[in-house]
Amino acid sequence: MKPSILINLAVLILVAIMGYALVTYFESRTPRITKQPDTPIENLDTGMQTPDIQFTDTNGKTHDLGGFQGKVVILNFWASWCPPCIKEFPDLIRAAQSYNDDVVLIAVSSDLDKESMTAFLEKIDIEWEKPNIFITLDEGQSITKSTFQIFRLPETIIIDKQGKMRSKLIGADWQFEDLKEQIEKLL
Repeated sequence: MKPSILINLAVLILVAIMGYALVTYFESRTPRITKQPDTPIENLDTGMQTPDIQFTDTNGKTHDLGGFQGKVVILNFWASWCPPCIKEFPDLIRAAQSYNDDVVLIAVSSDLDKESMTAFLEKIDIEWEKPNIFITLDEGQSITKSTFQIFRLPETIIIDKQGKMRSKLIGADWQFEDLKEQIEKLL
């Protein structure tokens, strides 16, 4: 055999061995998820008091979260560019409408500007302008990231009538019945 053929063969074998070693290394570092959690609901047994935040709704009216004591509050963190947020939004509004007198929905948008949030709200085919539904833009992420330490969307915190956080829905992989059950526990 010619020396160049032997050199090419040796290089090919060396590349194959290195490729195999790299694949083996990276596969060993990949976490193995064998089972998805049964429910994306996290119970907050501590009953931590909710920080008293102020927000301005889409009508320009300022509210204090503490002013809603005596009602169950659905505090939702979302954005119009977030597909899971868009998926769950109708169920959140439906829940607030189902318990009109006893439940308040506060939807805190992480959109970068008010125009994006408003365009989304105008586009959806859901009646969201109700006296117990409040939508606000979280400019600068002061409520979402600074106060509530939320860094992934969507997340929803269910607050009892005394203003204590009782459960958290993480992501949009929950059913309307899950939310309804969490609300009814607190009514």
